[in-house]
Amino acid sequence: MDKFVKTSLHLVFALLLFSAASAQQNNSVNDSLKVKDSTDSKVKLNIGTDIMSRFIWRGSDYGNSPSIEPTLSLSLSNFEVGCWSSIATSSFYKEIDMYAKYTYKSVSFLFTDYYVPLVNNTPASPDIRYFNYDDKKTAHYFEGSLIYKGGNNFPLWLLGGIFLYGNDKRWGYNVQKDSLCKTYYSSYLEAGYTFNIKENSADLFVGFTPSAGAYGNTMGVVNIGITGYRKIRFSKDLELPVKASLIFNPQKSDIFFAFGITL
Repeated sequence: MDKFVKTSLHLVFALLLFSAASAQQNNSVNDSLKVKDSTDSKVKLNIGTDIMSRFIWRGSDYGNSPSIEPTLSLSLSNFEVGCWSSIATSSFYKEIDMYAKYTYKSVSFLFTDYYVPLVNNTPASPDIRYFNYDDKKTAHYFEGSLIYKGGNNFPLWLLGGIFLYGNDKRWGYNVQKDSLCKTYYSSYLEAGYTFNIKENSADLFVGFTPSAGAYGNTMGVVNIGITGYRKIRFSKDLELPVKASLIFNPQKSDIFFAFGITL
């Protein structure tokens, strides 16, 4: 099973990257006798990073310290492939995620490979090597998710995700599953709404897990809060987006306040 998953994952990323490269190559051949403006390319490259006071994800703090969160992605038409990471400055947490996304109108299908070798400065799985995909030992989590985003007139979003394979195990909530290293199939559902206040914007959101697993010890709300966004002008030529989030986790009776700058 692990060989099949490994091969399938590599094939997905290879095909998408090949499609993007082929489209760019065709454009270059057709315009080989003239200088090509890079803005004409159908392939879009995104590079950026967030510097966050805390990495809070789906109602939990990962790393317990400021984090650096870089992004690299390529998109072509309705396809996007990319990589996102969170590195805690305390070195207590490390995460590198590869993803592939296809969007049709308002709906996106997303496959994510979360690689988390280190949590609280200890190995997160029996074997933390990147290219180990053994279901019972790997540090990878494979998630399939579906995302709906409404238009400007009704900016609602809905998200549903489920871990399908990998290190979604040994959570301590089910003796039989833990002893046999069975997957919990941890699931997460979220609804959110975006609204504007003058030149700024904010997201209201609530996240729910239907069963015990990666997000909590039982069914319940694990992530509820608000994130505000604005741009701060430091000079005539320098303007940086900033954001702040106030987040509650009712199941853990916890609260977080995080601030970030996007570069």
